[in-house]
Parts: sequence; C-alpha cells; structure tokens
Amino acid sequence: MRVRVFLAFLLLANAAAIGTVSAQTATPPPQQASSSVREKMRQKINENLLVLVCGSLGAPYIQLGHDISVVVNEGDNLRVLPVVSDGAFTNVRDVLYLKGVDLGITTVQTLNALKVSGEYGPNIDRLLTYIAPLSVDTLHILARPGINSIFDLKGKKVNFNSKGSGTARFTPQVFKTLGIPVTEVTMAQGDAIQAMRDGELDATACSCPMPLPAFPGVKPEWGFKFLDVPYGPQFEQDYFPATISNANYPNLVPKEKRVDTLATSTILISFNWPRNTDRYRRTEKFVEAFFTKAEELRKPSRHPAWRDANLAGTIRGWQRFPAAQQWIDQNIKKTAEPVPAPAAAPRRNEADEALFQEFIKFRQKTKQ
Repeated sequence: MRVRVFLAFLLLANAAAIGTVSAQTATPPPQQASSSVREKMRQKINENLLVLVCGSLGAPYIQLGHDISVVVNEGDNLRVLPVVSDGAFTNVRDVLYLKGVDLGITTVQTLNALKVSGEYGPNIDRLLTYIAPLSVDTLHILARPGINSIFDLKGKKVNFNSKGSGTARFTPQVFKTLGIPVTEVTMAQGDAIQAMRDGELDATACSCPMPLPAFPGVKPEWGFKFLDVPYGPQFEQDYFPATISNANYPNLVPKEKRVDTLATSTILISFNWPRNTDRYRRTEKFVEAFFTKAEELRKPSRHPAWRDANLAGTIRGWQRFPAAQQWIDQNIKKTAEPVPAPAAAPRRNEADEALFQEFIKFRQKTKQ
C-alpha cells in the first residue's frame, strides 16, 4: 500500500513538473516578448517609409517636400520623411550614395552638369531616374539700396545661398558670363537678409521656386529691390527667360513693374532600383499616391509653385522611373511638352558599359 501511495506521489510530482515546463515554454519571458514586439513595430514602420532630401530651412525645397509628405501620407501604409539638406547639388549625391535615401529634389541644370562632369561617377543618367518636374526655379537677386543694376554689383559682396545648393554651384557663373566679378559668400537666405540690413552684404541670390519664404517678410521701407538679369544666347543651354512680378512679391515689386530674370526646372528624382526589389516596390507605391493625389498639392495651403506644376512633363536626356511612366501612360492621354535640355551624351563604348554594369552591382549591395 505504501509503495502504491509513493508511486502515485511520484506520478503527480512529475506531471506538475512537466506542466510547469510546458507553461514556461508556451509563455516567453517578458523581456523576450518585449523584444519581439519592438521588432515587429520596427518592421512595420520602416516597411513603407521613404526618405526625401529637400533643402535648407527657410528655403522652398523643404516646403515642397513637406507638402508631398502631407499629401501622400497613409500612416504606416505609406509615409514620406522630408529631410533638411544643403540643396540641389548634394541631393543628387545623397540619392546616389547615402544609405536610406529614396528621393531627392534637384534641378535639370544640376543633373545635366553632373552628367557631363562625371563628378559623382559615370553614367548617372542610367543610375538616376526622375519622377516628375515639380516647379520652376527662378533666379532672384535682391540688392540693398543704392544698387540699381546687376552691373552695379561689380566688386561687391554677394551671397549665393547655402553651400551645396544649386545656386552656390551655378549662379556665380551667371555673374562671370556677364563680366561681373563679385566676392562670393554662402549662407541661408534669412541670414543674408539680416547681413544686408547690417551693411555686411550687398546682395543675395537664390535660384528657387517663388515665393522664397525669406523674402515676403522684407519691409518696403528697407529699400531692397530685385535686379533684372539680362537673358541672351549665352544662357540658352541652362536657362529660359522668366519674370518676377507684384503677384509674387507685393512688398518688393510695384504693381506696374516686372523684373526680368532667368529660370530652370526643379524635379523629383529617385535611384533607378531594379524591379522586384523592396526599394522599387516602395517607390512604386509612392508614385501611385503622388500622381493620384496631385490635385491636393494645388490647394491654397500648399506652396504656390504647385499651381503651375506640370507633373507629366518630360525631361530630355533622362529616363522617368518606370512605375511613374506607366502611371502617366495609363492615365494621361495628351503628350506632355518636354523640358528643354542639352543634347544627349555620347554613346558608351564596350569598356564603359562593362564598368557601368559593375557599378550597378556595387550600388545594389551598398545602398540597401
């Protein structure tokens, strides 16, 4: 009898032990469960996130980027994160090489110059694609009292926007082409306005969509004015003629006056991801939302540059992101007018082609 009781006790003890082990196996420790939840959350919020490099604070590119992020936002299903950057020139570099960057705002002029120079590597016209033209970058040259012509700036100190911007890279060449030597400095437009008020700067230049956020706050009594930039054959390759009017800056341009200047086109670019990759899928999802909701970008609360944007416009010498081209082909019947661009680059030889293919493989490995 005692033996039977003892055996029954052992069986009950073993059953209890097995139950305890099973319970421990079925329910992970709190720390392990918490780690699993965090990993799922991390995957969820990153799965449909795209990073868009824009421009400096107080400049139009960051506002354009913010407008895009607001319009296409679908929570964790689609989110665009606009990021402050140096501007058009470095944005191209970041889209090409910076990990995690998906989209960038730049100009046709910047892309064409980099294609010719090879500064960021060969064949960038195959590594990069554009999604859509966004706006027009108008060359603003705002000067202090006593300066009535761009030629009066000879030997003066002129700001060319933030370092790394398209303005800093290309606008000094406009002055050189016109035979106007100046002392070049770079700073944000808000800082430039204050430097002009303090007498430390004679003028500030910015090739930017209108209106530039720093300029509407300029008071008429300060005596600042926009200067005409004469258009001629020497600028035909990179610019087209444009004007600045009272409708753009009521505080700086009288109603009866128009300021003649130059302009180039702003575009949204992406890396040329291979199909059937996660980065391509993400960009494709963005493209669908961006074009489908394009009318929301023209609302009064958005940057005024959107009102004249032709998102279906084409860029000569550059390829559109395939999903964007497909959307346009399926939804827009009328052929869009191309944006002027220099002649196409010369054809590559076999050695160049082999080098390009090798570079493509390298970028796919490093830019994940």
